[in-house]
Amino acid sequence: MTDNWFTKLCFNAGHAIHTIVTPPQKVDQPQKTTVNKTVEEEKLSEQVTLRRTTIEEIEIKQISDDKQ
Repeated sequence: MTDNWFTKLCFNAGHAIHTIVTPPQKVDQPQKTTVNKTVEEEKLSEQVTLRRTTIEEIEIKQISDDKQ
């Protein structure tokens, strides 16, 4: 990779756009993973439908070294 100003400009612009589109996660934020999702649906009439959605998640919190 040649180190001229145009190459550096293109690299930094691409990096900035990537950071905006997919921002890095903070360490303190817990990571959530969906384990199970169930949908129960019952149609009472032509106009009324009952729907229950249950989502089971796992949340993992990371402990930083300064909190121990």
